[in-house]
Amino acid sequence: MRPAAGWMTGLLIVWLVGAPMLFVVALSCSFRLPDTEAKDPVRGGWFLLACAVLLVVAPLAATLIGVAGRRRIYASVCAVLTLGGLVLGGLMTPVALDEIGVVRRPPPPAPTPTISQCVERSGGDTRCPGG
Repeated sequence: MRPAAGWMTGLLIVWLVGAPMLFVVALSCSFRLPDTEAKDPVRGGWFLLACAVLLVVAPLAATLIGVAGRRRIYASVCAVLTLGGLVLGGLMTPVALDEIGVVRRPPPPAPTPTISQCVERSGGDTRCPGG
């Protein structure tokens, strides 16, 4: 086996084992039920961000090694895995950054108070009904 194929296989094994493991750890830290709080959402956000990075970096590195080692089919498969990792990592990253605290969603706008009574003011015409 060529050295390029060995490195590519090693990277893909790290990708195949590491990404799901990081995702499960992130879920265990950030998972919350309606009545409970998350155990450690910041830590879970970091694990989720690490998972998103690993989903892209490992197959991308394997693709580059395959191109340099002239393993075209292997490099093509790794390129497709890189594109899939970009999609999944792109979906995970905003959630991870929100958990970490880097990006915060703006708070919902405060509801405008409804005035149910007419308040008369001095120095002018009254516009209150009946008055």
